[in-house]
Amino acid sequence: MKPAVIIVGAGDTGAQLAERLSGNWAVTIVDPDVEALARDQLDGARLVRGDGSSALVLREAGAGEIKTLVAASPDDEVNLEVLKVARRDFGIENLFAVVHDHGFEQRYEETEAQVVNRHLSTSALMASRLEHRKVATSIGLGEGEIMEVQVLANSSVIGRTLADLSPRRWLVGAVYRAGELIVPHGDTVIEEGDRVVIIGDPEILSSIATHIGSGESEFPLHYGSKIVALDTPHLESLLPEANYLLHATAASHLEVISGDGTPPSAELLRCCEDPKFTIEPITTNASSPLELTAEAALRDVGVLLLPPDRLSLWASIGLTRSETVKFIDLLDAPALIARGSFPYDRVLLVLAELPFPNRAAQLAIDLVRMVDAELHLAVVHQPELVVGSQLREEVQEQRRQVEQLAGLYHVNVRVEELEGNPIEAVVKHSTGFNVVVLPYKRRRRSSLTSPDVGQNLIHRVRCSTLVMPV
Repeated sequence: MKPAVIIVGAGDTGAQLAERLSGNWAVTIVDPDVEALARDQLDGARLVRGDGSSALVLREAGAGEIKTLVAASPDDEVNLEVLKVARRDFGIENLFAVVHDHGFEQRYEETEAQVVNRHLSTSALMASRLEHRKVATSIGLGEGEIMEVQVLANSSVIGRTLADLSPRRWLVGAVYRAGELIVPHGDTVIEEGDRVVIIGDPEILSSIATHIGSGESEFPLHYGSKIVALDTPHLESLLPEANYLLHATAASHLEVISGDGTPPSAELLRCCEDPKFTIEPITTNASSPLELTAEAALRDVGVLLLPPDRLSLWASIGLTRSETVKFIDLLDAPALIARGSFPYDRVLLVLAELPFPNRAAQLAIDLVRMVDAELHLAVVHQPELVVGSQLREEVQEQRRQVEQLAGLYHVNVRVEELEGNPIEAVVKHSTGFNVVVLPYKRRRRSSLTSPDVGQNLIHRVRCSTLVMPV
């Protein structure tokens, strides 16, 4: 048996709603204009002539037996009276109404009906169409949102798989292409003209839709919405670069995490009073920097700021691992070793080892597009006598892949080929750059004969270092 609904008002809104519901609902329309009812010729809908604010008319329409009523009259006073009678005389539980005049919103709230503001809904729909997207809100207990966006001709996601987009806090639920529905998976390739349905956190979904539709960078929102730092003695030295990132990227604010269950430090409280910063202090029970980092990894971190630290002799030769890389081991988001070399006008992406994950290249490309910087790619070749000719060929193939990925984003890459020891070559070459981007394999093992190149570079390059854990 179909659920039943009464729609009061046979104007454009009521008639269209009845037509949409008639397949799955038993629809009754109430309106004093018999000619209007006959003109619409709604198949399957029961038509009742009369004033919907009358208890007698609503009873004739079956109000005593239904649980849902929609007040869709073009007159707000009529709609309010309909809702009042439906609740008072018939105890109808599910009441809905169309609001035409903002001045009536308070009175509608008093009816406890669910309302749709016609003008706001129309403007929201128009805005979504102008931006090539459709929106459904307040799903999942109000914590989620569904958005449809069309992939434009210049979008940088064209030709890429969904797995390449590295979704976090959002996912692609469907792809419509040439009138066909595609149920997506990680290998689904985005094409020009696709209509992509994305689902996720409303805080970031609009930015993700912009990225998919027109390819605008929204770094660091692919990883999280916040810049995070630890409330340690080094905090003050990180704040200028944090402030730069807040103004130059799409990060929402700076979150500083304190440990030992103690209140934020006096230095942090002074920073909170600075109008240049949007800082949110967070107090935890963590008792060490490593535990603070583990807490940060759970807190929607877009970029974790870490202070530069000297590399011990034992770590440099591969006999131990530094505290900094132990922090990075805990992250899925980038970590920035902040050396104060901002603004980021020249960005150096380092290809020094294989395998080289595209996530590092993606990170560098997102950053340069966000801050409008130059992108340079340092390709390090070790002597053939040491690594053989095949490895050099593999490095060149990886270089071509990076250039191809950058081309998808219309980013020009200046390739600079270096020879020799990868650590010494990159450290020397980093002079003159503002930030170095490099991947770091988490929990990597090293030895005296095979020291960790990434760990050495993290500590020894001469500018800020953005590390992508993989």
